[in-house]
Amino acid sequence: MVSWTGLNATDFTSTPQNITRTIAYLPGKTLWDWLQLLIIPAVLAVAGYIINLTISRGEQEATKQRDKTEHDISLENQREKALQDYIDKMSELLLEKKLRDSAENDEVRKIARVRTLTVLRRLDAFRKTSVFQFLYESGLIDKDKCIIDLRGADLSGAYVYLSDVKLSRADLSGADLSGANLTKADLSSAKLGGANLSSANLGYVELGGANLSRADFSGAFLTGAKLSRADLSGAYLRGTNVKEEQLGKAKSLKGATIPDGSIHP
Repeated sequence: MVSWTGLNATDFTSTPQNITRTIAYLPGKTLWDWLQLLIIPAVLAVAGYIINLTISRGEQEATKQRDKTEHDISLENQREKALQDYIDKMSELLLEKKLRDSAENDEVRKIARVRTLTVLRRLDAFRKTSVFQFLYESGLIDKDKCIIDLRGADLSGAYVYLSDVKLSRADLSGADLSGANLTKADLSSAKLGGANLSSANLGYVELGGANLSRADFSGAFLTGAKLSRADLSGAYLRGTNVKEEQLGKAKSLKGATIPDGSIHP
């Protein structure tokens, strides 16, 4: 077809165009695809929870440790103050109230005994040893002239190295008396269960009625020690020089390791 529009003529020919349409086939989502969509957020959520929990526990542990440290420091300060107060008060009784020259029933002795028993219950083994040493050096627990009666005193775990003292009925459970010179000491009816008496000098010591169960006497010197009615059940006596006649007076030897290494039935 010729189209006339004026002075010039142009021939326009229509050319058919081919249109190609591509259709992509998208398969439907499988169960695994859906699970992946669910698992990834779940994993992230769990990981976040674990991280937060770890951080929280770490903070809690740090707080607990800090509180424990502060508590331990506070307890140490309290014990040290209790010891210093005790020594100060006892010094006053010695210097101003003449405690050493007091009679048996004088009020000052009762005060000194109460103060001593009370402070020992509040102290650790190290400071109990300090109290014991103070009493010994001050001449307040001599066997021949005992000013302060230590019946029922809690000296568990304390370390002592002395002789000629009166500790009848005192609680020395678990005390470290290894190598101690206790010659002629009065430990009748004392509680010495589990005490370390290895290599101690217990020559002629009064141990009648004492609780010596599970005590370690290895290498101890026991010549003349009085063991009448003493509880030696579970005690370790191997290598000591204690005589059969001494052991024969004990209240119990059940389970004790006797000098020749055999176990008493």
